[in-house]
Amino acid sequence: MRRAGRGGPPEQHRRPRGVPARQRDRRRLRGQRGRLRRGILRSRPARRGQGGEGHGVNGAPRLAALRGRLAEEKVDAFLVTDPVNVAYVTGFDGVFDSEPASACLVTPGAATVYTDFRYAEALKAQASSSGWSVVVVAGPLNVRVCEDVAAAGLGVLGVESSVPYGRFKYLSEHLEGRVLAADEWVERVRSVKTADELERIAAAAELADEAMAHGIALVAPGRTEREVAIEIEVHLLRAGSEGVPFPPIVAAGPNAARPHARPSDRRMGRGEPVIIDLGARVGGYCSDLTRTVVAGTADGRVRELYAATLAAQEAGLAAVRAGVAAKDADAVAREVLGARGLAEAFGHGLGHGVGLEVHELPSMGARSREVLAAGMVVTVEPGVYLPAWGGVRIEDLVAVEEGGCRLLSRAPKELAET
Repeated sequence: MRRAGRGGPPEQHRRPRGVPARQRDRRRLRGQRGRLRRGILRSRPARRGQGGEGHGVNGAPRLAALRGRLAEEKVDAFLVTDPVNVAYVTGFDGVFDSEPASACLVTPGAATVYTDFRYAEALKAQASSSGWSVVVVAGPLNVRVCEDVAAAGLGVLGVESSVPYGRFKYLSEHLEGRVLAADEWVERVRSVKTADELERIAAAAELADEAMAHGIALVAPGRTEREVAIEIEVHLLRAGSEGVPFPPIVAAGPNAARPHARPSDRRMGRGEPVIIDLGARVGGYCSDLTRTVVAGTADGRVRELYAATLAAQEAGLAAVRAGVAAKDADAVAREVLGARGLAEAFGHGLGHGVGLEVHELPSMGARSREVLAAGMVVTVEPGVYLPAWGGVRIEDLVAVEEGGCRLLSRAPKELAET
């Protein structure tokens, strides 16, 4: 999905001195369009962290963080089964995201990753350097975990709240009820990024900026949403994105009133707002970026709603910093739209965390319980949606810092008319 300027932005939002920001952005967009016309945007070499199984992440600090949580919660062991969380804690991502081919058991004195023969050698080569021992399981994983927990004389086993009911039931029955839900243990560690993770996300954000320029250049009256979405995805793959975190959203006219609309064969009408929402993945980490453009020339209503959305986004960006409750940042942006009579048109939260997945902690909505911390990466994406007319959304990706936030997205935010 999803600069600060008018409302006194924190220093992190300001660009370097020299060429004015908008002039520089226009030059960059014109350059992208020129290269597109000449057909010289070619596939580029893989970026840092791309290619091969895994991305060379040291999982030892993550393992230490989980052991600290064991001590805090007075739990003897923790079972990790979510595929993304397994990849995170071990540093190994050579398994398809949707495939439960591995699981991890963490105790104060041992760390075991269970897998089958397909991934055994790759795991041994990568995860063992982070303190994990690899066990190749030929039969049901549940049986082996129960055997190891019993053999070690462990008391209480924490499991992720996302564990399938069948597995939870089996573990509870065979471990005599000594199983409890360890909700969001890994996800909360994941929410604060290291310098290496921030670098990967910034690289993914750069790819997203380039893909957005490509997509905007393709918007025109008479072109279909699906045509533009396909071209954006192809561009991302050729530019080096490791797949896409989500299928690009291109929604024109009334379809733009649906925040997560699927691109259709509907042709863009002249003067209609077009929401483009896209992301890239570099070194295993995602980006997320949204812009709203106009197919043709914008009328007064489009300009008014765009200005309101941009003002709300600028206020939200200025509110994001370490120590701020996520719901308070949401409230600041929501107040801007409410003052313009658009409170009901903004039906989702201000943003969400981004990392290994495009939607992760923290959530930034009215009911959020999280407090923003330095190192978090979040989107700031207010939107206005009017059924039967359309919508406007502007989304940037930012890194939370002590005194404010640092923009990772650099795509121009002037209302583009194509």
